[in-house]
Amino acid sequence: MSRERVYEQSGLTLEQTNPELWLTVDESVLQESECLKFRIRKKAVIMYFQKESLEEIKHVTGIARQNVRRFAKRCMQYDQEGIVWGFRALIPQKNVNKYQLDLLSKKYNVGRKTGEFIRLLDRYPELRELIEDLFHGKKKRSLEPVMKIKYIHKRFVEKCREIGLTQADYPLNTECMGYKAVQRYLRKFAVENFSRSAERFGDDAIQKARYVGEGVQNQLSNLFPFQKVQFDAHRIDGFFAVEMNTPEGDSVSRILRRLWILTIIDVATRNILGYAISLNQEYSASDVMHCVRNAVIPHKRLELTIPGLSYHSVGGFPSEKFPEIAWAVWDVICLDNAKSHYARMVKDRLENLIGCFMNLGPVALPMRRGIIERFFKTLEENGFHRLPNTTGSGPKDPRRKNPEEQAIQLNITYEHLKQLIDVLISNYNGTPHGGIYHQTPLELLEKRMNVSGLKPRLLEKEKRSELLFMQTIQKRTIRGSLESGKKPYVQYEGVSYRSERLANSAYLLNTELILHVNVDDLRTLKAYLPDGSEFGYLTASGRWSLTPHSLQTRKSINSLVKDKLIHLTTWDDPIFIYTDYLMNQKKSKKLVNKQVRVNEDSTYKPENPPAEQTKALDEASFQNELLDKAREEQLNREKLNEMENYERMLKQFKTKMY
Repeated sequence: MSRERVYEQSGLTLEQTNPELWLTVDESVLQESECLKFRIRKKAVIMYFQKESLEEIKHVTGIARQNVRRFAKRCMQYDQEGIVWGFRALIPQKNVNKYQLDLLSKKYNVGRKTGEFIRLLDRYPELRELIEDLFHGKKKRSLEPVMKIKYIHKRFVEKCREIGLTQADYPLNTECMGYKAVQRYLRKFAVENFSRSAERFGDDAIQKARYVGEGVQNQLSNLFPFQKVQFDAHRIDGFFAVEMNTPEGDSVSRILRRLWILTIIDVATRNILGYAISLNQEYSASDVMHCVRNAVIPHKRLELTIPGLSYHSVGGFPSEKFPEIAWAVWDVICLDNAKSHYARMVKDRLENLIGCFMNLGPVALPMRRGIIERFFKTLEENGFHRLPNTTGSGPKDPRRKNPEEQAIQLNITYEHLKQLIDVLISNYNGTPHGGIYHQTPLELLEKRMNVSGLKPRLLEKEKRSELLFMQTIQKRTIRGSLESGKKPYVQYEGVSYRSERLANSAYLLNTELILHVNVDDLRTLKAYLPDGSEFGYLTASGRWSLTPHSLQTRKSINSLVKDKLIHLTTWDDPIFIYTDYLMNQKKSKKLVNKQVRVNEDSTYKPENPPAEQTKALDEASFQNELLDKAREEQLNREKLNEMENYERMLKQFKTKMY
């Protein structure tokens, strides 16, 4: 008769006897030798549960029958958390049982104290109860709310003497009288009772330990306006015709197949604080900061050109309706894990300019920012999906009916889109919202400010500049050479920057300057010395200083120059050359958005630019005008010289007539 197998014993649960329910092991983290042992043990245990004979198991794996049964028993044991060990128990050198001191064992070493402390607590339960109660601050033991371990140990020693332990008994016979053992035990006890032990570190730790990180996500109530905002971007489902001007002044129509709307919404009042439209294939860090800038600076209504389109009287943006909170900023901003959100400029501007914390939510969990996701759905259903140029929610959407042709025939332009978005969002802020008990967002904001006195934080006056929102900090070394006579300059993104002061500061050669870069307009850079003192504005050399252009446009131009697809001379405006190149390409989807971006760069006009920057640009413009005149004179001289040479050659080689 065959011997009963260990999994056939009575009293076992399904989790113990079914290997398919056991926890697995990531074999890739094991060393090669350990991984080989684990696989052999796992194979043996699986064969054992499949009722293979012990002889067959030994033949296949080389593991003796007594070890096969021992491994199976290990796998069926429960760990400290009440979970079946499973295949984890087969990891080499894995301890599945707690160490217990055996005084009768032949391996017992009198000099070692391992296990003595646990044995002491098991023998005298009142000692265990004492140190645990003192650690948790129970009033029946002491009025001290958070007792340090050294004082808990002192009370522990006193209790040991009370129960009759002498200097010859453990722990009083050790050098520290069990202090390290008490410390190790309480550290482990704190981890095993995480939520309760957090009481030792204040109310904030208690709340996080009890309510964060497990179970259903709790949405905390946000009463203060601008306390927490959510940011996200949404792709607009529709085609739009874009009118562009060529360098020659001709108007050309192109179809825009992909664009994004970026918005920031206040969680407490559901107000849309600001938005931005991105015409890129994927929105960038600059687009994120455009949205942040528009959410902070006072909003101005657009001049509507669409007949019948109008703003509702009860709608508007918070900074427009309540001038006293213009330049209001938030404390926490919730974002997803898009790459642009990790950009250095985004992190720096949000932390150092806005002064807020970034809450980067988990990947692929839009429900963590459900408020703004719901807004995008409302915007689509009440706005874009009702337009004849909509692409709908997918290729099979019945609302999708030749959107590209509709955009051209009906002349649905990008300018129309901007007006439509501004009106839709303005009216949304004045529409009753079910999530705030059918109040309008603006109405609730007014109540919170005037009735409850909850007013948002305002941006400091010295920081209220549009240019600061698009600013990033870079470091560049001053180059130049006395031997070659090349005056000092700095290089940024393939263009040299100079100024009269820098040209006369040869003593700064090889010094690293701190550059404040406005990524929306690279015509000038503001420079600071290493000690933080302002040095002044540096201007891009050549025609780079004429037309406003963004960092993205600069990189695109440099890439084309590197690939020898375009050629720039001293006399050429790079932006015009780039635009002309794009206009001559095929009407591909990839190029359309680049064309529009160039058009957007050329219309960039900052409000109230610094006087020094304006002066630097005026000087650069004057220098380029002089260069134009010099070039014209040079061309005229070349023509005259060419004519003189031609006439001289005619006289010299003229044939005589006989």
